[in-house]
Amino acid sequence: MMFGKKDLHKYSSPFKWAFVALSAVALLTACDDHKHFVPEFEENFENGNGNGNGNPQSNTGSSSSAPEVVITDEPVVEDTTAVSDVKQLPKCTAANEGESFMVAAEKILYFCVGGEWNKDAGDLLGVSCKDGALILGAEEEALLEEGPGSFGYDSIAGVMTYRREGVNVAGIAEKGPFLHGTSVSIVELDSMLRLADSPRIRKTCITSSDGSYSFDALNLVSPYVRVEVDGFFKNELTGGLSSEQVKLVAVTDLTERDSVNVNILTHLEAPRTLKIIENTGNNQPIRYAKEQALKDVLYAFGIKINGFNDASFMQQQQGGFGGFGGGQSVAQTKHKIADDISLFGDDEFSAALIAVSVMMQRFGSGKEMLNFATSIQEVGGLRGNGGWSDWDSRAKLADWLMVLDTSNAYQTIRKNLEVLKQGDVPDFEKYLRGFWTTELKFPACNAQNDGMVTHVSHSQSSFFACNYTCEGAPTVRFTCDASLGRWRTATDIEKDTVGLGADTSKYDGAIRPGVINKDKSYIYEASKKLWRAATSDDIMDFTDVADVYKSLAADESVVFVLRHAERTNETGSKGHLTDNGKAQAKSVGEKFKSAGYMSFAYSGYTRTLETCESIASGVGQSANAVVLDGLDGNWYVKAGEPGIENLTSWAYRGTPAGNFYDLELRSQEFITNYILANQYKLNKVSFYISHDMMVLPLTVYASQKKVDLRYFDVQGTRNWLNFLAGVAVIYNTAGKVRYVPVRGLDSGTMKL
Repeated sequence: MMFGKKDLHKYSSPFKWAFVALSAVALLTACDDHKHFVPEFEENFENGNGNGNGNPQSNTGSSSSAPEVVITDEPVVEDTTAVSDVKQLPKCTAANEGESFMVAAEKILYFCVGGEWNKDAGDLLGVSCKDGALILGAEEEALLEEGPGSFGYDSIAGVMTYRREGVNVAGIAEKGPFLHGTSVSIVELDSMLRLADSPRIRKTCITSSDGSYSFDALNLVSPYVRVEVDGFFKNELTGGLSSEQVKLVAVTDLTERDSVNVNILTHLEAPRTLKIIENTGNNQPIRYAKEQALKDVLYAFGIKINGFNDASFMQQQQGGFGGFGGGQSVAQTKHKIADDISLFGDDEFSAALIAVSVMMQRFGSGKEMLNFATSIQEVGGLRGNGGWSDWDSRAKLADWLMVLDTSNAYQTIRKNLEVLKQGDVPDFEKYLRGFWTTELKFPACNAQNDGMVTHVSHSQSSFFACNYTCEGAPTVRFTCDASLGRWRTATDIEKDTVGLGADTSKYDGAIRPGVINKDKSYIYEASKKLWRAATSDDIMDFTDVADVYKSLAADESVVFVLRHAERTNETGSKGHLTDNGKAQAKSVGEKFKSAGYMSFAYSGYTRTLETCESIASGVGQSANAVVLDGLDGNWYVKAGEPGIENLTSWAYRGTPAGNFYDLELRSQEFITNYILANQYKLNKVSFYISHDMMVLPLTVYASQKKVDLRYFDVQGTRNWLNFLAGVAVIYNTAGKVRYVPVRGLDSGTMKL
């Protein structure tokens, strides 16, 4: 807002603050939400999708997920000092006398004066600015344009001699563009006092919509000046305004130029420029150092511009800076100083300015940004030696840029800039992407590396993993997507199946745990030669026997065909259960105390009978178990002793087939002859106790091979059937049969 001088005391801000309510909504709900916080990176940006605002979709909550990363914790500050056209101007009354609005359609300020909106009032009455606000009517200012000074002062005659007279100085103040109401100052530097501030200061205010300013007919004693801009700017990250006023500077030489842009590059290079001059004993004009200082700044952010600070320039760095540090000069095909660069140009330098402007908002758009700049200049070493060697800060910036990139936030920044420019914006993304991929030690993403999946190996990154499968490390991984021309976060299937393609033991239906997410499983489809995420339709879990009983319909009965409880080392027919095995079986029986009288059958082996008896004891009845030939451990074995690996390979793949019956026919024979044929003799609940060599194939058949008991698969889980696990055969009075894999203990599988 702009106010008359008499009303300024009523207001504490140059504009009305409008904070957009922000909530943790799904990624990419709307680009103008500008959400700012990422609780857990790991799953938030899966598949490389996002709204460009860093909004979380979900988080795993696991200790191995990536740490918290803040994109920006600032609310969106709406600029309420602008309207699209004059029709949107509020009524001009005595209450808002002196207030002003920028009319976007005309790019002109309108002032409320005498009950009418007037676009010429500023020219007629003058304006001044303070704290980012415009004030209608120029204030008196104590600005010294003449006075004693070292440069150009004739002490004998006692008069000031001007180096340049009647100079019109203009430029653009940008972070994004600085808002109207921003103050601009030119401070002359006294060269004979080692570029110290002189008392000669001129001030003006930005009254434009694009951050442009101008000074008319300046008389300059010294050609060396510092230009300062102090105000609010249009924030390219949020699309709103900066959260606080900021002051950016440029140090320049007006000997042969009349234009000075002020931006984040001029701000960063100003101390470096003065340091280079100091290193020469203050014997070089500022203009000689500015190009070198710009090269140093761009080099510090990993930005290479062909013919300016490209590979030859970096070789030069190894020996110091030509002309100032002892290195050899390298011919350049391009020349540039930061004062000439605009945010909305169309060349590589504009792209570089945008990139560095984005990077500098790592911690915010106000004092945090300026503190970050100072840290790079002083702690990082940019001012002193032209580099930035604060490796921890570089790594944290790389982390942030990586999150922005993989959440598509660059796209939002581009859209915000295109709105500000009203046109196309140069490719700034490549410089942001180049910084984080280089810092985090990623190779180039190109056709040669398409599909490569990797991890962050930089130990100072918050996403560091000691190796690809590092236990306890963040589980985020990245893949090179040549179609996008960049790295993106890898999906679960991309990062979890790395190396499985080279698994020579894979077969149709093979199941593997995730390489990174061990709790996820993947199944191989031989016809498509690819892995896919396994679903509940692919892998069946074991259900507790008590839950199966509780789910029975009134006309349904169940036979639990289970492996015996834990046995001793005696594997013959006379081998017994351990004391623990008897307790296991009794605990199963205790789940059925309300089930009524039960039927029991066993294989004829002592341990299967003891299992029946212990279950019955838990129920509170006697077993009265009968022997059934079909429960013999060799029910599926045609000849020989095939071994457990061959048994499971045959159950799932049908090979080797020579020693076994047909799985489907043999299973149906057992169910028909030993369960359905005897159903009139059985109770609501029956227990058939057998051995793993019989129960495992029956469970594989009944689950349509969806239980994971692939012990033969040395690359798989190598699960074996647990004690008191197997299958529930459920039938009704109409003869309909269904199956459920079941467990009596905590798990249906075990490791041998």
